[in-house]
Amino acid sequence: MKQSSIFPDQPFDAQKVRALQPSDTLVWIYFRLDNYRDRLIDQNGLNTIRSAFTTARSRGLKLVIRFAYNPGPGSTTDANLQNPDAPIDLVLQHIEQLKPLLVENADVIAVMQAGFVGHWGEWHSSKYLYSLEARRAVIDALLSALPKDRMLQIRYPRYKEIFFQGPLTEQEAFSGTDQSRVGHHNDCFLRDDDDAGTYRSFSSQLPKHTSTYCDGKDTISCWKDFVATESQFTPMGGETCQYNPPRTDCANALQEMAMLHWSFINNDYKPEVLNGWTSGGCMETIRRNLGYRLMLKETFLPFAIKVGETMRLNIHLSNEGFAAMYNPRPVYVVLLGEGTRYTVPITDVDPRRWAPGQEQTINVSLNLPANVPPGTYQLGLWLPDASSLLRNSPAYAVRFANTGVWDPDTGINILTTNLQVSP
Repeated sequence: MKQSSIFPDQPFDAQKVRALQPSDTLVWIYFRLDNYRDRLIDQNGLNTIRSAFTTARSRGLKLVIRFAYNPGPGSTTDANLQNPDAPIDLVLQHIEQLKPLLVENADVIAVMQAGFVGHWGEWHSSKYLYSLEARRAVIDALLSALPKDRMLQIRYPRYKEIFFQGPLTEQEAFSGTDQSRVGHHNDCFLRDDDDAGTYRSFSSQLPKHTSTYCDGKDTISCWKDFVATESQFTPMGGETCQYNPPRTDCANALQEMAMLHWSFINNDYKPEVLNGWTSGGCMETIRRNLGYRLMLKETFLPFAIKVGETMRLNIHLSNEGFAAMYNPRPVYVVLLGEGTRYTVPITDVDPRRWAPGQEQTINVSLNLPANVPPGTYQLGLWLPDASSLLRNSPAYAVRFANTGVWDPDTGINILTTNLQVSP
C-alpha cells in the first residue's frame, strides 16, 4: 500500500489517494491534525477528510487510516523532546467530530489504526496521552465511533493484553466484542530482535506500563505468539524501518509474514529493506501473498439441469496467502444467461474463516427457480463487498488467483460457461 499524509487544514490533493500499481487496492492515509492540537476540526477540515474517502471510492480503493498530531522526530522518553499530541478532552471531541465521517465512509475503510497518541500517532513519546486511562479512553471512543463491522489496530501488543487480555480464541473471533475488534500493526517490522520495542512487556517512557502476560517465558517469542494467534482473526500490517540483514532478508521476512498473517505493508519504507526483497527474489511472492490469495482447486458441477430441479455444487478452495479476510464478505452463486441473472446467497460460509494454508469445501444445494428460461448459462461464485454502496462494483469483489476465471465486467469468478438448462 502507498502511504500518504493528508493535512485537513490544507487544500485537498487527490494524488495522495492513489495506488502505485494496478494490482494495489489499499492506500495508507495519515490524517495529520498538527494544526488542531488546540482547537476543534473546522468544517473545511472535515470536508477534506470526506474528500479522501470519496476519492478512494471513485478509484476502487480502500483506506487504512490513522489520525496523528505530529511527525516525530523519533522515539524519546525526554518530555522536553516530545512533540505535543493533544489533551485527552480535545482528542475525545475530535473523535466525536469524526464519528459521522467514519460511519458514512465505513465502506471504504479497510481498518483504522488507533493513532492520536504520541509521535506519528504511534503510541510512543506522548506528551499528553501517556496514561493508561487516556489510552484506553481513545480506544473505547474509536470502537464506539466505528461501525461494529470495522476493526482497529494497536501498535504494541502489550496494550491489547492490558486492556482486553487474550489472545483471541476462535470462538471469540468476529463476535463483535471490543476484544474481537482490535488487531495489531508493526511500524518497525524486522528492525531488531524485538522490533524496536514491539515485543516488550513494558513501555520505555516512565512510569512504565507493564503487562505480566509473558512473565516466566521468553518475552519476544511469547509476544510474537500472541500476535500470531490474534492475527488469524484480526488485521496485521505496517512497515519496515531499518535495514538489518539477515533479519530483513527474504528467508526471515517470508517466514515472519506468514507466521504473523500480514495483510498489507508500506511499499515505500524502508527502501533498503524493500530493495533487498527485490534483489533477493522474494518481492513478487510477498506481493502475491499479502492478505488472502484464493485458488480454485477442484469443482464438481452439473453439465445440465432441468428447471425446478435441485442443483448440487461441490467446490474446493485453498487460501495460499499469508492471512485471511478480516471484514465481512458475502458469497453468492450466480447464473448468467442471455439477458438474465440469478443470484443465490450461500448463507452457511464465512470467508473470514478461510485460514491461510488450508483448503475449504463449499457444498451447495440450490433449487433452480421454475421461471428460469431454458438455455446455456455461465455459473460462477461472486464475493462482492458487503456494503450496498460497493456491492455492484467489480473493483471491490474478490478475484480468485486462477487464470481464465475472473470476469472483470461483473466481478464474478466463472466456474463454467456451459451449463445447460432444459425445460
